[in-house]
Amino acid sequence: MRITIASLLLAAISHSISAVCGMAIPSEASVEVRSANTCADPTKTELYFEGYSPSSTAHVLQRLFAFVSTDTVTHGDWQVQGQVVFQAWSMPQEFTVPLWAMYNPTTIDYSYVIATDGTTPSVAGLQALGPVAYVYATQVCGSIPLFALAQGTEGDHWYTTVETERDGFVSLGWVNEGIVAFVLPVNS
Repeated sequence: MRITIASLLLAAISHSISAVCGMAIPSEASVEVRSANTCADPTKTELYFEGYSPSSTAHVLQRLFAFVSTDTVTHGDWQVQGQVVFQAWSMPQEFTVPLWAMYNPTTIDYSYVIATDGTTPSVAGLQALGPVAYVYATQVCGSIPLFALAQGTEGDHWYTTVETERDGFVSLGWVNEGIVAFVLPVNS
């Protein structure tokens, strides 16, 4: 069964997501020239944001239009936080792997894993919701690490491509869960 972005958000999140007004969104992004033998086409990437639900104490990664559409349909309390997190592909591309959204119904937490073997990932205690992006499994083609951090007390995850931000979270007691995937940077 194919899961669309809209059904993924509607099924996984019982509330809506509201976009923060006045957020600057880059109109263009550039990355290294691709090698036809090793890189997916960077001109086909899209911008990914991180949203937060105060009532669920949960963060999710998604494209902006999905947050806004879900907000309109289900009237929840989701908010886009910060700036654009990264660029990735919304559809499968040669040389990429799916970045799967995983949901923990006990803690109402979302986490992300890649699937390199073409199967749905299986993680104890988590439900696989579906791919939210397509990314690199290794650092190639100008990609950068997407770091995962966990806040055990609240049962929440945060994702960043910024090492100093990762380190700041760790200094506040968050657990560095390492590199989830490799994504393209957002260029200013």
